[in-house]
Amino acid sequence: MENQVIDNLGYKLRYLARLMMGHLSDQIKSQGVSPGQLPVLCCLNDAEGQTQAELCRHIQVEQPTMANTLRRMERDDLIQRIPCKKDKRQTRIFLTSKIRPTVDLLQQKRDDVLSEMTRLMSSAEVATFHRLLDSAMQALEDNEKA
Repeated sequence: MENQVIDNLGYKLRYLARLMMGHLSDQIKSQGVSPGQLPVLCCLNDAEGQTQAELCRHIQVEQPTMANTLRRMERDDLIQRIPCKKDKRQTRIFLTSKIRPTVDLLQQKRDDVLSEMTRLMSSAEVATFHRLLDSAMQALEDNEKA
């Protein structure tokens, strides 16, 4: 019975995600950032001034999750919300001067964890791994839309 659980693809994916997040947390906690906040920081580093809805779409998380993450990040002075000049109903989100210089270092630490995770794979295997994950995600996304 135990082998059925360990050999289950869902279990392996969950365990891999847990291991990866644990390693990432160890690498970035000294910067006062959690793994759940890192995608927001990276997304804003690429394009500041996004709305909460835009961040949800880019990072692929639900609105309540994003709202809680942003609330903590604002409390910790990692982001600031500024009302949109054109549409007062919208708030644009920006990195603070406190975190901006650190985002590149955080992204490098994330990339180091991903490199460690795939170090036993050839570049072709890594590309195949990406393709297979994309296909699996697409299949489930298509199923949600049906």
